This record gives sequence, C-alpha cells and structure tokens, in this order.
Amino acid sequence: MLTIWIIHRDPHHRNALARIAGAGDGTVIGGPGDSLFAGAPAPDAVVLGLAGDFEQELEFVHRFGGRFSDCTWLLLSPPSEHDQVRLLFDTVDAQPLAYPASAHTLRRALRVAIRRHRADSLTARQNRERLRERFGRWFGDLDLPEWMHALDPRLAEVPVLIRGEEGTGRGLLARYIHTFSGDGEEVFLHVGCAGITSLGELGERIGDGGRTRVTSGRVTIWLDEVDQLPAPVQRGLRDWIEFGPAPAALRGATLRWMAGAGDDADLDLEPGIDPRLADVLAVIDLRIPSLHERGEGIERFVEETALFWGQTRSEAPRQFSHDALALLRAHPWPGNLHELESVLLRTLALSGADPVLPGDLRFPEAGHWLPQGGENSADSTVASKASEAAKASPGGSRDILSFFEPEPADDETPAMDPLQMATDAALNSLVPEAASTPEPGRESNLRRAIQAVAHAVRNPLVSIRTFAELLPEQYDDPEFRDQFRELVGQDVARIDEAITRLQNTVDLPSIGSHPVDLAHLLDKLLDEHAEEIRSRQLLVLKELDHGLPHAYGDPMLLRDAFGGLLQRALASVKDRGDIYIASKHHEGSRGGEPSIRVLIRYSVAPGSPPSRDPAPGAENLDAVMAQTIIQSLGGSFTTDTTDADEFVVIIDLPAPGPE
Repeated sequence: MLTIWIIHRDPHHRNALARIAGAGDGTVIGGPGDSLFAGAPAPDAVVLGLAGDFEQELEFVHRFGGRFSDCTWLLLSPPSEHDQVRLLFDTVDAQPLAYPASAHTLRRALRVAIRRHRADSLTARQNRERLRERFGRWFGDLDLPEWMHALDPRLAEVPVLIRGEEGTGRGLLARYIHTFSGDGEEVFLHVGCAGITSLGELGERIGDGGRTRVTSGRVTIWLDEVDQLPAPVQRGLRDWIEFGPAPAALRGATLRWMAGAGDDADLDLEPGIDPRLADVLAVIDLRIPSLHERGEGIERFVEETALFWGQTRSEAPRQFSHDALALLRAHPWPGNLHELESVLLRTLALSGADPVLPGDLRFPEAGHWLPQGGENSADSTVASKASEAAKASPGGSRDILSFFEPEPADDETPAMDPLQMATDAALNSLVPEAASTPEPGRESNLRRAIQAVAHAVRNPLVSIRTFAELLPEQYDDPEFRDQFRELVGQDVARIDEAITRLQNTVDLPSIGSHPVDLAHLLDKLLDEHAEEIRSRQLLVLKELDHGLPHAYGDPMLLRDAFGGLLQRALASVKDRGDIYIASKHHEGSRGGEPSIRVLIRYSVAPGSPPSRDPAPGAENLDAVMAQTIIQSLGGSFTTDTTDADEFVVIIDLPAPGPE
C-alpha cells in the first residue's frame, strides 16, 4: 500500500488537500509540528503546504528530509514564492506546485511520483544518493542560484550549456541536472564529441547510443566537449536543435540538449564553440569556476573527501596536516577537481597515515609517492655550487659551468629508510653466506635498480587496484569510466615501459666504448619532443658545443640514459617552464682525466618528484638507469635540488684530452 503524507498548519487546508489528492487509507494527515509523523510509515510522497514564514515547514524538512530523501516532495506555495522555496528547501528533491492547486495538477504530480517510486530499484536509489553526495562534495562551497533554474521541472526540455575548464565537473553537473529535474524516466545519452569529423559521424554516435538505451519518449543528449567539433558540424548540430529532425534512432522522442564546452575566458581553445550554436544551447548558460578561483575550496574538498572515504569503509575520518594542505594549495591543478580527487583517493588508499603528511601524498603525474625529506648524496656539493652559480649569474646560465670544480666526497653514509632496509634484507637473503662479497659499487647499483623497478611497477599496480575497487560502485558514471580507462592505460604503459627498458639493457650483447657526439645526441632527443615543447610553451635554452671532442661510451646506452633524463625533466617542469642544457670539455673532473661535462637544469612544478628526491635518482627508474649507465661507462653522475625549486643533473663522461 502506498503512503502519502499531507502536511499543512491549517486543518481545513490539509483536509481539502486530502480530498483534492484523492488520498486513500495510506494517507497520514497532520501539521508540521505533530508528533504522529515520527512513528508513521515511510512515505512514497510528501505533500507539504507552506504558510507564514516557512519556519515550521523548514523544521519539518530538517527532521524528516534526510530520512526520506528518496521519496518525492511536493511543496505547495503561491507561484510568486517558488524561487524562494527552491533556495530554502534545497536539501530535498522537491517540486514546487502552485497553491491553491487544482485536483488535476496535484493528482498528476502524485502519479508521477508514485510511478517513479515503483520504477526505482535499490540500485537506482543508491546511484541517485551517490550522485547527490558527490555533487555536494564537488560544489557545496559554491553559491550559484542560477543553477537552480536548470532543476526547474517546467524547464526540463530547455537546452543547457555548461562551460568550464577540463576537470571542473561539467559532466557531473549535467548528470545531476538530468537526474533531479525530470520525472526519473528520461535516458541520459553521453556523447563524446572529441575526434568527430562529420555531421554523419555525430549522428551515428548519437544513434548508436539511442538504439541500445532509449526505452521511453524522453532523452537527454549530453554533448561532451561540443567545442571540439569542426565548425561545419557545429552548424549542422545547431539546425538539429532548432529545427530537427533528430538522428533517425531518436525521431519521435522528446529531446533535451545539454552540452559542455571549455571556459569562454580561455582564448586558446581550438576550434572553440560557434557563437550561433552557443546562442541556441545557452537558454540556460552555466559556468563552473576553476579550482584556483574557489578560495578555500581545496581544504573543504579534502576534508569532505576524507570523511566520505572513511564513512564508506567504516573508518574514522583522517586529517591532512597543515603542511600537506599547503602543498595541495600550492599545486597548479590543471586538471581541477578531477585531478585533486585522484590524488586524494590514491593517497588515502595507499597510506594509513593520520594525519596525512606531505610525504604521504600521491600525485598521479609523479607515478610514485613523494619521498620523505632526507640528506642529499655526498657528491651533491658539486651540484649545489652549480645552483648557487645559477642564482648568482644575472644574465642566466652562460657562465654556470665555470663554477663546477669537483670537491672531495664526504664519507658520511645517508640514513637508510625503511624501504631500503627491506630491500637490503631481501638482497641479503638471496646471497649465500659462502658467496664472494660483491663489489660495493655493483651492490649499490643493484639495490637502486631493484628499488627503482619496485616503485615503477608497484605504484601503477596499486593505482590499478584502487580504481578497480571503485569501479563496481561508480560504473554507471561515464566520466569515471573514461577516467578509469585513461589512468589504467597510463599505468599499464608505465609498467610496460619499465620492463622494456630493463629488457633492452639486459639484451645488449656487450657494453662498447665508441666516440659519441653528445651535442648531436641531445639535439636529436630534443627534436623528438619538439611538439610537446611547443604545445606546453616550454623555454628550452641550449649551450651545446658541437666543436667538442666526442665522449667515449656505448651509443645505445647513452641514448637511453639521456632520453630518460630528458623525459623526466619534461614530466617534472610546469607548463611555460624552462629547461637549460649545456655541454663543454672539462679538464680534471675525473681524477685528473679529461671529460665531456653535460648540465641539465630545470624548474620544478610543485609536487613533482625531483623536488623531493632525498638522493640522486632515488626510486626513480629514469634517474637510476641513467646513473647506472653513466657509471658503468666510467663516468660520474650528480644531482641536487636547489632552494629555488630547480633540479640540477651533472654528468661527466670520459673524453680525449686536447691535442
């Protein structure tokens, strides 16, 4: 039996509402302050008549709205007060109705509510609740009353344009509007526009989704990244929206067009949304601010995400330390909330720390935990002098190499972290007691290589496992599926790259020593990344002396070493950052022997791995492989991080002396 609650302060009004609604035996009738509702059966629909200053009604919703958020709430008030009603009663899925209400209007609204209640499975209710919770976490700090217009059931067929940077939650807002502005029977058809080149292809993509999912006469078509469509396709789409017909599979359906586009303040968007298409779509025009525009939004989001993580796992909510929050605030977050949420979920999954410290944060682009602070290697004094020279040189870096004079190494041994101790124990268990003692340098390189491979493989696997655990509960979210596919694909590629690099090194028949033109090699490697350098507007300064003698080494190994270091630099430097590469013939750097010295220096984006490395190449496969290769060829390898957020690599390779 269906249960309907009818509430009004005035007994005559609530009795009239009961007669108009045609209420049956399952109806509970009373005033907003009556105690009978505390023990009444759970309602399928609530009819709440508003009167006076709304205080009693607001208190009623405060008491029961959270308990019965899945049922439909009908709020009756004069039409002139509907906007105020939506703002005040924003915590329930409420539909305002004009009061006095006609019997036809009220009964139709109740039928829709009952039909929705009957059709909703537990899964559908849970999905709506998850959507409501996530929407609150993402946008709870924003005061945007114009968003409420998009939820008005009377505007349920009006086109909507949602603008915002990538990762701000355009798709989440679209799905929320779709779910909570209709009667629950509409189909949400997600259409990604990136890569579409013709109007026919767009029609096929819409039609393919429609043929498999449309089961009723109402469809919401969400055009993700509509501004990526070519101009002719955008003009054809405008005609569809204005005049029809829709793609063949959807003809006869009632359509609501919704589209997402980049922020209109971003002048670099290509090709951008056609102004006439924007006019057609933007009957309701919404903009989501980027993360850096939202003030204290980061701290609120961190707190609520940690609370959500704990609640879903029956754990106490964990806190983030002041320093960790400062590091999160300092990060540029080009991916906005999507990127921040990814960092938080990875961090909470991979660390049980409470409070979470800066060293516990897991940045996706880093591919590993940010290591805890520690002392630099004994050879770091050379790189420190390079950093001081760079800061002291008013004209840039031209004279920086003249400061690189080698100094005696310190004999102090850095403190060993727990991972190093665990790795040492594993290595020692594999070496029989009677075996000959390995050479110190070779054993050290072996340990670093094992650590690097462990981090290069373990962290992507943890990431894959974390997102795989989240997949069942968020599978219906197309944005999550897209993010899952992208992140897992990236992590699998990292694992494959690490294994391939090791295999290629092992497969070398021997290590040769041939003349290698390092300046030409570095030029060629930079050319291979020219497109990325251009698109990210990086400043690359080169002082490569092509008149130098060639260095001695194995060409394939040197290409792997410098290629990995350059790739690491590009991954660590922020957009519009700078990278400096220089080479020169150096006398006496290798125990009095001549060498070719190469310097790589670059600014580090906050949160990137080099800014936190406690030792040269710690737990980073690119750096460990480069260091191992350089040392195996008789060279030296030194790194350091400066106080100015710069990372410096100095390499010396054997070379002939002056003739």
